[in-house]
Amino acid sequence: MSSGLQSQRTELAWLRITLSAWTVTAIAARVDLPVGMFAAAGPVALTLIAYARRRRLREEGLPPALAPTEAVPLAAACVLIALAAALLL
Repeated sequence: MSSGLQSQRTELAWLRITLSAWTVTAIAARVDLPVGMFAAAGPVALTLIAYARRRRLREEGLPPALAPTEAVPLAAACVLIALAAALLL
């Protein structure tokens, strides 16, 4: 079974997630600098995970599943961004 363009779509999805995380952090930093710098740790982790995933997606075949060693930091980054957003309220 061919995966078609699935790896390209997944790679673009990772790019969109990274861009949106950095955009939210830039807005948070503009509203409140200390909270924005606290929130910057999330997109940094997200960018590193996305880079590793995108590099693996360039290989032929079916895209690999998200490993638990990547899923836990990804979830922690999302929680960190949400915490920073809650602090801004």
